Amino acid sequence: PLYGEAIRMFSCSKPVVAAVQGPAIGGGLGLALVADFRVSCAEARFSANFNRLGFHPGFGLSVTLPRLVGMQQASLLFFTGRRIGGAEAHAIGLADVLVAQDQVGNAAAALAREIAISAPLAVQSTRATLRAGLVEQIRSAVARESVEQNWQFNTADFREGVAAMAARREPRFAGE
Repeated sequence: PLYGEAIRMFSCSKPVVAAVQGPAIGGGLGLALVADFRVSCAEARFSANFNRLGFHPGFGLSVTLPRLVGMQQASLLFFTGRRIGGAEAHAIGLADVLVAQDQVGNAAAALAREIAISAPLAVQSTRATLRAGLVEQIRSAVARESVEQNWQFNTADFREGVAAMAARREPRFAGE
C-alpha cells in the first residue's frame, strides 16, 4: 500500500517542490525525493538509515538517490546510514536551495512561483522527457525492495537494528 502510493506520487505530471525543514530520514527521505526540487536549511537532517536498521532501502530510493547524488554518494549514505545536515545535502546535490530555517517555506513557494511563470505545457513535456522511464524504474525497484525487506524484517539483524536505534547505541549485527 505505501509503496503503491509512492508510485502514484512519482506519476504526477506537474513539478513538485519540497520544503525540508527538519528530518528526512528513511521513508521521509524517499518522500522528499519524489519532488523535483528540495528547498532546505542547515538544520535539516537527511539519512537513508535502512541498512543501519538491518534492512534494504525502500520507497524507490535505490533508483532516486543514485540518480540524484551519484552512485558513490548514494552507496555511502545507504551503507553507513549516516545523517547529514542541510549544508552537506546541498553540497552533494540532495538539496537544491539552502536558506535559513524560517525561510524554507517561503523559498519553496518562491521556487514554485518561478516555475509557474514558464509555459505549463512546455514545463510538463520537458519534465516528462527528463523523467522518461522513471515510474517504470520505480515500479521495478519497489517490487525488488519489498521482496528484500519482507525477508529481512524476520532476521535477528533487523531486531538488533531497531533495538539499537531505540537505545541510541551502535548496533551489533551478527549477519543472521
